[in-house]
Amino acid sequence: MRIHPLLLLSLPLGLFTLSACTDDTGGTTDDEIGSESNSTTGDTGDTDGEDTDGTDTGGTNPGDGEIVECDPLPPAASGLCDTEGEAGASLLIRGDILAPETVYRGGSVLIEGGVIQCVGCDCGTPAEADAALTCADTVVSPGLINTHDHITFANNWPIGDGPDRYEHRHDWRKGLNGHATLPYDGGASPEEVLGAELRFVMGGATSTASAGSRSGLLRNLDSSGDLEGLQIQPADTDTFPLGDSNGDQESNSCDYGDPTSPNFVAGLDAYLPHVAEGIDRYAQNEFACTSVDPLDLLEPQTSLVHAVGVTADDVQAIADAKAKVIWSPRSNVVLYGQTAPVTLMDTLGVPLALGTDWIPSGSMNMLRELACAEYLDDVHFGDHFSDKQLWEMATTNAAFAVGAHRGIGMLKVGYAADIAMFAKAGEVDHAAVIHAHESTTALVLRGGTPLYGDVDIMGAAAIGAGNCEALDVCGAEKVACVAEDTSTTLSAIEAEVTYPLFFCDIPEDEPSCVPYRPVEFPDGVTASDQDGDGIPDDVDNCPTVFNPVFTTAAVTLFDEQPDVDLDDQGDVCDPCPFDASDSCAAAAANDIDGDGVANGVDNCPLTSNEGQADADLDGHGDVCDSCDQPNPGLLACSVGVEAIQNPDHPDHVPPGAPVSISGMFVTSISAGDDGFTAETGSGEPWTGITVFTGSNPANLQVGDQVTIAGTVEEYFDLTEIVDASITVDVPAPNPGELGFSAKLMSAVDIATGGAQAEPHESMLVRVEDVAITILNPDAPDDYDQFVVTDGLWIDDSNFEDLENTCNVGTNFAFIVGPLSYSFSEFKLLPRDAVDFGQSDCIPY
Repeated sequence: MRIHPLLLLSLPLGLFTLSACTDDTGGTTDDEIGSESNSTTGDTGDTDGEDTDGTDTGGTNPGDGEIVECDPLPPAASGLCDTEGEAGASLLIRGDILAPETVYRGGSVLIEGGVIQCVGCDCGTPAEADAALTCADTVVSPGLINTHDHITFANNWPIGDGPDRYEHRHDWRKGLNGHATLPYDGGASPEEVLGAELRFVMGGATSTASAGSRSGLLRNLDSSGDLEGLQIQPADTDTFPLGDSNGDQESNSCDYGDPTSPNFVAGLDAYLPHVAEGIDRYAQNEFACTSVDPLDLLEPQTSLVHAVGVTADDVQAIADAKAKVIWSPRSNVVLYGQTAPVTLMDTLGVPLALGTDWIPSGSMNMLRELACAEYLDDVHFGDHFSDKQLWEMATTNAAFAVGAHRGIGMLKVGYAADIAMFAKAGEVDHAAVIHAHESTTALVLRGGTPLYGDVDIMGAAAIGAGNCEALDVCGAEKVACVAEDTSTTLSAIEAEVTYPLFFCDIPEDEPSCVPYRPVEFPDGVTASDQDGDGIPDDVDNCPTVFNPVFTTAAVTLFDEQPDVDLDDQGDVCDPCPFDASDSCAAAAANDIDGDGVANGVDNCPLTSNEGQADADLDGHGDVCDSCDQPNPGLLACSVGVEAIQNPDHPDHVPPGAPVSISGMFVTSISAGDDGFTAETGSGEPWTGITVFTGSNPANLQVGDQVTIAGTVEEYFDLTEIVDASITVDVPAPNPGELGFSAKLMSAVDIATGGAQAEPHESMLVRVEDVAITILNPDAPDDYDQFVVTDGLWIDDSNFEDLENTCNVGTNFAFIVGPLSYSFSEFKLLPRDAVDFGQSDCIPY
């Protein structure tokens, strides 16, 4: 029996139609939530990047969106929201809606069955929905996406200002180049992992790529078993793409360990490799080796994690490949003294997403990572990014980075209802998210399922939160649905976690976000060095944007401030780094395909289509939509099962394609309850399919008529549907019974090599008058299998009581079961004792 991860979706297909509160002890002096300060120098200077009227002053990227003023909403009678109705099929949320490229002030979002059905000024009235929340003093955002964390290290304590500043990750991992190793411990317990997930949820996150996971709370986007119903291919987090976990450091060679194959990357929707984590030539060499043949891993589906030690040419290569960068500013700064050249990346059109990295050197949640990013932008990057751009790093850009942009990260029709609602608390639009705190996170929904929020909102009949547990967050009464959504409880998590779930002020021993190295830039921001990079303004080629020169690196990456075009403007502040005349065409990181339409609203964001033609009006443009009927969001194309199974079918669906098939009858359920077979019942060839589930949460019964949506996969030559959503359209009138009979076949035709074996794969068939010819063909391993007449294998995958107790020559009047394929053999899988005809011996 094999192990194969898969998750059943919880979203009905039909609905797609159109802890501790302590003072900071880490050395910071500013106790304002959301601020950053330099405990080494005592310098502060965090600004909010806005004028006093709330108008953002930062941002060089075109397309800061538009503001749409809808009809004003009435203020809540008490608390943040007025609630109406009872939880049912639909929920209307009204507030200031942060849609991609548009803010609908006083707008609304309509959710049905965990899926967004409407976004805008008028998605109906509260009376027209089963339940409604009217929250005039809130912003409604997509749930935040943490694109990078090592969550199995959640049992550690943060390093504060850090014991040292390193040049490369192997310096702190292995104690190289005169550095001591950084102490840390892996192997966090299940409660520690879920505690880290809850920290993220309390900060408004609904998804993460965490290199480890537990079922419940967050969608774990790089773990197929914990996607919490999201129908996507999991991202691949690759910590050592060069196979250099033993500490290899090369400056002019690619002679590392066993590198990841470009062919492997080609089969992924999202690839997240750690590359160039450091400030020296060793770090840059990692990029050099992974960006050219034969190890070229730069693809549109690649999102480089960290990418600190890169040059302008490297960044241009990332942009040319339409790849992305996952930015972990806090961890980069406290370990290496600085972070990736993100202003240069943005200028050259590289999308940026945020990730917390891990608890030792990173942020405890996405709100703290946003606080770090904003501090760096305001104080050290010349206010390069707007509030909207920072917010996009945790929403729209993050969804693209992890290959989930068709289903989460944006408030759009057909997308999963992953929503985080925040109290404005005096802030405006995107700033209300950037400056939020766990105490101002008012509601978090994952696919419409409530996870965390204000007690008044979560306890209302309109939400129907169920079994949730109370906690006081800095005087704000909240509830978290841990016991409802996981196998543990809030109290068990609180008793187990090493680091508290929240802080009321700056988190204790939070790693520093202030650039600092003891030799190159020890003083931070001064009157003569406004960006704090250690180079006086009068000789700094980017006086307002941090771009130091490192002198303590074992192999120095830059001898002077980088200026590729020699125009006396440093690369990180030059609008045209490769053009001294500054006459280049501006790139836009929020327009990956370069067609002039921003990623969040582009109906083919990866394929240029200026006209945005969309004949079926499903949000997928014609040039990238293979369906001839509407399929908004992640809804798959509706096809016949023959098109999946038959390679010669004119509309054959290849492996990796999302599909939806209806009118299928469940014919068997595996003995391990981890999959099933289904067919149309017509008896025609190519009309059966295997669906691998990993569990049976839908409580399927033989005879149920179902719709199956998922992804086609060839698993060792067995065609399957994986990552599937199952909807029971018609329950079996008599569970366990079918309205059709197994198809009578000859053993020779369906045994391995038989002419009818492949066409009848996964179909329910019957063979008659067969005898055992080989017992236990895999001896000495006992898999409870035997071979009958004409080489047809009989296997116990559906019938765990099957035993190899009969002798060779034992005759059976008939054997019935679905025809499967494993270990290079076609095999019949009887389901129970009834599937064996009269015999002199009972094999069960």
